[in-house]
Amino acid sequence: MVLVQVSEHRLVNIRRRSLCDNCSLSGCITTGRITTCDKFRPLFAVFLRCKGCGAIYDPYESICSLDYELCPECNDVKEECSITIVCRP
Repeated sequence: MVLVQVSEHRLVNIRRRSLCDNCSLSGCITTGRITTCDKFRPLFAVFLRCKGCGAIYDPYESICSLDYELCPECNDVKEECSITIVCRP
């Protein structure tokens, strides 16, 4: 579960296990982990502006994302990042 800040004083809980956990549609029979669905109906309509490209996106579209401040396309961009290992004497 992740808390996504949608305005200055509002946060939305998004469950990362399955898209069905965030869906308001009843009577849908699914099994396993669902990450995309044409029938998905969110509990709340939430839209954010991507800090990377400025596009407006729905954070429910990217339950697998590591950074919810970026749209799914910017989250998919693979950039090489350096990892620094610090050893204490």
